[in-house]
Amino acid sequence: MGFEEMAPALVATAAKIARLQDLTFDADVLESASASLIQTGSSEDFGQTYDYYTLMLEVPIPIYVAVDELRTGLEKRIHKRIDQLVRTERSNRITEVVISPILAEHSRPPAPTTQQGVPEEEPPSFWQPGCFRLFISHTSANKARAHALKASLTEYHVAAFVAHDDIIPTKEWEAEIERALRTTDALAAIMTADFIESRWCDQEVGFALGRGKLIVPLCSETIPHGFLSKYQRLPTKGLVASVVAEQLFSVLLSHSLTSPRMTDALVDRMANSSSFAISRRTMTLLEKVTRLNDSQVAKLVQSTESNRQARDVDGIPFRIQRLVARIGKSNA
Repeated sequence: MGFEEMAPALVATAAKIARLQDLTFDADVLESASASLIQTGSSEDFGQTYDYYTLMLEVPIPIYVAVDELRTGLEKRIHKRIDQLVRTERSNRITEVVISPILAEHSRPPAPTTQQGVPEEEPPSFWQPGCFRLFISHTSANKARAHALKASLTEYHVAAFVAHDDIIPTKEWEAEIERALRTTDALAAIMTADFIESRWCDQEVGFALGRGKLIVPLCSETIPHGFLSKYQRLPTKGLVASVVAEQLFSVLLSHSLTSPRMTDALVDRMANSSSFAISRRTMTLLEKVTRLNDSQVAKLVQSTESNRQARDVDGIPFRIQRLVARIGKSNA
């Protein structure tokens, strides 16, 4: 179990301890809370890396109102109790506990819906066919960093949109950015100290958030703010673009919001492979997939029959058969 996955168990244990100590108020709050651990930073000391987390406790509004004036003291007491439970986690440290209300249902952004009879928007030409589409949000001072990441992501069949690379000068740039945001599969935000000062970056994040898209904060100099703090950040300090791209690919392949589309892109790459080298590399990536639907299985099997770049590479047909047998068929 990863450290972040321990949040519910830690809070449940703390609630039981509080109950046994007759701390009824603390126990009631802990038992009502939805818990999550948000990574907020990291450091290195004598060769040891330390990761820092905030324990977020979302409680029903009536509970939140009841603890309002006592919240600071309660957060400190819970933090002290949780700190004792994780003292053996030498490389993971919880620095604070934050109690917040569960948002009322009517205040939540509505889930995106697909209207019947309304055709899907034609993807702009800057999205390469078959690729996973990723919008990279960045400040103007970080154009080079965004461009380097975009170049590295092509290795994973991810087409990244970087405004200064992809917008034709003669086209209205705001309209093109909106088209990219409407048709993207996910958004990666390069979090630097000046990100919070950019109204355009915040609007891009808000656009993707409203459409229910996965947002991945790439943090090297600062931590996510506002709604971004709810998302699992990807630490990138000191990492070259190729390493960031590899880690970002792993996130896109494993997250429920993006896994189907990322898998689609890999299957498409195998089906349309134009060289033995691409087939070998794609097969290695496909073996990291944890779920295939019937359409993806059929397309992979067909690729070993109709595309000689997949069919005639030693081991590829067998590896595809083994992959299908291992993870089975699913309608996910």
